[in-house]
Amino acid sequence: MSIESLGQLESRLQNLIDKLELSRMEVEDLRSANTRLEEENIQLKQELSAWGERVTTLLGKLDIVTEEEASEHEAVA
Repeated sequence: MSIESLGQLESRLQNLIDKLELSRMEVEDLRSANTRLEEENIQLKQELSAWGERVTTLLGKLDIVTEEEASEHEAVA
């Protein structure tokens, strides 16, 4: 191998090493973003569940009021 060929090989290897390092940094950034999004997703699911419970409670109260009104109308009639 000539010195020129070794120089080209070294240059290509350095380019590959640089690309690999850049890819590793991108993967780390994506992992961090993924972790953050998973945590946000858990929080949003908890909020959705809490709102669902509140809606169910309110609907239950509405059913009670509706039943009471129906009973009052039957008693009057």
